[in-house]
Amino acid sequence: MTRRFWRRAMPAAAVSLLVSVFVAGCGAGPPGDVRPFADRASYHIGVLQIDSAAVIDATVRAFRDELSRAMAPKPVTFDVINAQGDQSLIASAARDLAGSDDDALAVIGTPAVIALARQETRRPIFALAIGDPVGAGVATSLERPGGNVTGSIDYVDPARLLDPIMTIRPAPTRLGTVYDPSNQNMVIWIDALRRAVAAHPGLQLVEATISGSADIPSGARSLVGRADAVLVGPDAAVLAGLPAVGSTVGGAGVPVYVCGGDANVDGVLASIGPDYPTLGVLAAQAAARVLTGTPVSEVPFGRPTGITFAINKKTMNQLGLSFPQAILSTATVR
Repeated sequence: MTRRFWRRAMPAAAVSLLVSVFVAGCGAGPPGDVRPFADRASYHIGVLQIDSAAVIDATVRAFRDELSRAMAPKPVTFDVINAQGDQSLIASAARDLAGSDDDALAVIGTPAVIALARQETRRPIFALAIGDPVGAGVATSLERPGGNVTGSIDYVDPARLLDPIMTIRPAPTRLGTVYDPSNQNMVIWIDALRRAVAAHPGLQLVEATISGSADIPSGARSLVGRADAVLVGPDAAVLAGLPAVGSTVGGAGVPVYVCGGDANVDGVLASIGPDYPTLGVLAAQAAARVLTGTPVSEVPFGRPTGITFAINKKTMNQLGLSFPQAILSTATVR
């Protein structure tokens, strides 16, 4: 069931990925007290999703399937609010969920996690693929969150992404990126990307900032002619607008790499990063521990263990790029 609070209608495909990301448990005790959960016959989850994108769909599907499996035979239902990439709606959506009677809450997108955590301090919140929960101020550590937020993280040091990209020929000398600086996750990620770029002599970083999904086409256009490769980080708003980046930047003959996004988007060359469906499973496993009685403060965040490549063969052939065998031997090429 989807709450239709926003003026923009939500596409049917979004509904499935709306079973999104984070679960929270209610209770009248102190923060993280989830003892009432263990005796419940069913669970109703309120979901706050910052935006829609194919990669989120796959992640949410994995989260839904794993949580449903883990909690069976008890049924789990979901009620969704989708902010559709509109930053002005996140705070009001968080207030609505915080005042709801849902058994638990779920969130995807770092700004939405932060907004909900400010509104809801008792029920546990399970964040799906948050970048840096400690830096965002919603946890004291990854091993022992200490508050009412846990889930999974998607942070991968940009240096681990950039190093293999620099082995693809021709190697870039000007690396572009586009991101929303209001996303705390991306502020941390971009700082790390700057350090990674500085470690490669002769490589420059070209940045384009946006204030929401509507700015993605203009942000992408601003990189054309200024960058000879583009790396899109784990920004939910930009991932939702990835077709605009692919058509604008990739259409101009510039390779587009995306951190964990959809390599099948026209104009995108490759996805490189964590396996997001696996992060959905890790978040569901954390959620199941909470729903069966473990305090949120004691449930560690699930973390990615490696990176994967998915290559768009059509774009690779159009650009005439040469991937080293070390990448091709383990990559998915489609």
